[in-house]
Amino acid sequence: MYPTVLTIHSWLRWAALLSGVGATFDAFRHRADTGSRARGQRWDWFFMLALDLQAVLGLLLYFGYSPFTREAIANVMMAVRDPGLRFWSITHVAMMVVALVAVRAGRVFAMSERRSPARKNARFICFAIAVLAMVAGVPWPGLSNGRPLFRF
Repeated sequence: MYPTVLTIHSWLRWAALLSGVGATFDAFRHRADTGSRARGQRWDWFFMLALDLQAVLGLLLYFGYSPFTREAIANVMMAVRDPGLRFWSITHVAMMVVALVAVRAGRVFAMSERRSPARKNARFICFAIAVLAMVAGVPWPGLSNGRPLFRF
């Protein structure tokens, strides 16, 4: 089950990143709109959905299937000292939690009744923070904890 969940999690990251970039650009484009109805909510919805699915799969990996996090949970002090375990048990999770919180905050700004330019700017900023946190938390190839871009 571990390889299947890991492969789906790996491929879904692209949907999350692409929808995040799309939602961020859309929020940037419409940040000065003064219309009563928020535009670009479809991008927001896809971004939030992809991130939520990633979180569910990530929690399955973190608390169930991943040998890295099982080892880290069993010995927290060793995990803090080992850069590889620290990345998976702390850094990756922290960056993705930041992304989740930022997307939720951005959606609150998008769905609020008051359509002020400041709220629309905040939506853009929240989505940009989420995408940056996701990029920082992904195990890119070439890094010490790097993983392949596409799993098969």
